[in-house]
Amino acid sequence: MSDVFLFDTSVYIAYIRRKECVELVDRATESGRVVLSSVVAMELYAGARSGAEKRLLDQFVESMKTLSAYETPGEDDWARGGILMERFTRFRGHARIRDHFRDILVILAAINRGAVFVSSNAHMTNWGNMLKRQGETLRLKIL
Repeated sequence: MSDVFLFDTSVYIAYIRRKECVELVDRATESGRVVLSSVVAMELYAGARSGAEKRLLDQFVESMKTLSAYETPGEDDWARGGILMERFTRFRGHARIRDHFRDILVILAAINRGAVFVSSNAHMTNWGNMLKRQGETLRLKIL
């Protein structure tokens, strides 16, 4: 069975604006091996530069919903995210939740779907390490 991918906002921005990661994103999307986090969709909507970009995003989000490939944080994900933040703070020092909660929710979406989380942000490995300490596995690919 082929891997399913959940792309971070950073990957979509590189794809849309700089034409990077085109082969990976296109191949995964065309083969139906993509899950979209509602948190990533929110970040993409917030950064849309035009009505045309928003309309393309509308189509993409609707297609992901139709395919049941749209993952929204569940009630338990919020508590799991809080526990991760508490452990991060305990092991690494003070961290502001507003700087990390979206990343955590996206990562939990990948875990919930059994997807490979793909990001261009190397700091995401910190969350993978924290999850490993809790007995959970984040399948992570840093570009």
